[in-house]
Amino acid sequence: MKSHMIRNTGLFLLAAIFGAGLMFAFTELPRLADTWVQSHVSTPQTDPAWDGARIELFYEAYAVRLIGYTCLGLIVLCIVIGFTTRKTGWAAAGGIALFLPVFATFAHSMFFLAGLGLFNIILFPFLDISLALADLGKIVLVPYWILLWFFGLFHWHARAFITYVCMISGALIFVLGVFAWMRTRYSTEKVARNWIYRYSRHPQYLGWIIWSYGLMLYGPTINEMKKSWGWNGTLPWLLSTMVIIGICLIEEMRMKEKVGDSYESYRKQTPFMFPMPKFIRVILKAPARLILRKDRPEKRSEAGFVILGYTVLLIGLSLFWVDWAPEKRSMTAEIRPYSAECMDSLVTEIRKPQPRRSRTSEPFNELLCMGKEAYPALFELMQDNDPVVREFALQAACDGRVREAVPAMIQSLNDSVPRVVITAIRGLAEFRAKEAEAPLLDFLEHPRDGIRQHHVLNALVQMKCTCIKPWLEKQLEDSLWFNHTGALRSMTELDMEYAKPFIYASLNHSDPLVRRGAVNLLLETLPEDAVPHLETVLKDDDWEVRFYAGQAIRLIREKAGKDPG
Repeated sequence: MKSHMIRNTGLFLLAAIFGAGLMFAFTELPRLADTWVQSHVSTPQTDPAWDGARIELFYEAYAVRLIGYTCLGLIVLCIVIGFTTRKTGWAAAGGIALFLPVFATFAHSMFFLAGLGLFNIILFPFLDISLALADLGKIVLVPYWILLWFFGLFHWHARAFITYVCMISGALIFVLGVFAWMRTRYSTEKVARNWIYRYSRHPQYLGWIIWSYGLMLYGPTINEMKKSWGWNGTLPWLLSTMVIIGICLIEEMRMKEKVGDSYESYRKQTPFMFPMPKFIRVILKAPARLILRKDRPEKRSEAGFVILGYTVLLIGLSLFWVDWAPEKRSMTAEIRPYSAECMDSLVTEIRKPQPRRSRTSEPFNELLCMGKEAYPALFELMQDNDPVVREFALQAACDGRVREAVPAMIQSLNDSVPRVVITAIRGLAEFRAKEAEAPLLDFLEHPRDGIRQHHVLNALVQMKCTCIKPWLEKQLEDSLWFNHTGALRSMTELDMEYAKPFIYASLNHSDPLVRRGAVNLLLETLPEDAVPHLETVLKDDDWEVRFYAGQAIRLIREKAGKDPG
């Protein structure tokens, strides 16, 4: 009895150490690996969501797209081999490889391919069509959203709690599964039936799925505000999980061949993954019955077809949540008959006190849909007592292309709330309102707290106001790199010939971020006389400066019809 207890204790400790080590490897090692990759592998500090041209040059120079397509092809080949042969290890390797882009969310960078972001190349066949396709697994977030809603009823934002519960419970289930499997290996039983195997036929896989679900939720929370690509890794998690479930089906066929009726009896008594009500099991099994015309697959090919069918179904359901980033709707296309009663109702709704985060632009848009007769109400809202209402009204006038709002926007430049003033400045820039030049220039002469100079300069650049050149030149002396590069961009938009000497001088700036900004401007504009200046930075210490300087030289020579070599 004592030796039996010692053996069980030892097996449990061994399972716990194995599980803890595995979970540690999949949480802490990604951070360390990300740091190492970012310090040793150079990639563009940008992403295709907002700077597709520059990252496309990187793709072409290093055949990144070909590598991505090849990697995904090899992964699919491994999975096919695993399902068409008895070597499920191939399918498992493919499933894990599909999961790798989830680790890209651990990257401590806002850039697409930085660090572990390189794993995103596996998704290239999808991303080449649209970045939105990375969300084709969003159906898997429905349980998470339901839990958030439920806890929200008690005013508890339980995001972190749900994430850690998934990871901890998944790890515990995995450890208990390993322990129960080890006990069976040291006994005379051929089928594991004890402990957690009484409630799940595949506890280790179940533990991995639940834990990896938490990991998928956890990754984007790291430096979330810094990331610009904005997906959760739902598609790779979904594909990886479906492969794992397929492996479970194949292993059950193998166990039935090996053990016979004993395993069939166990299978009838024990849930596949975890216990659930009968009506839910019936719903979940319905697609399989539709595909196979029977309760479960009995051949490897049938298992493959079932998994493929469920995957297509789940991806199809995910389409309801994919944001295809449609073009901003035209107000003129939605004009409705003017109604004083409807207008008064909308104004009343807009003026209801509510937090800024809860306010939307929808009622303002509905107001503008009634045409010019609704403009007086909009102009009145620009002078409302609530500064948030004033801000949203100004933004609505800009979005709705209400040129008649320019006088009200100029008046709003005297507002006491900086956010309202900045919104007015942006609106005036959008309309290229030359009549606003004088009050905007006054902001440069007499700065105000909360109104950054670059907002004013950007607006005046849009108005092609050449008298701001002294302020732009002064901004080049700013110690902050983004103010320096912002001034260079403004100079370029104002007058390229005027800007070129300052851009060329910035190629020798001590800050590599300023040098990157200068090279990027030359890459965008491709002036023919830039080649000698770009050649001076071909051996720059910064990889991005070197790389894009070389690309700019190549493109300038191609543009001029010369030999790019």
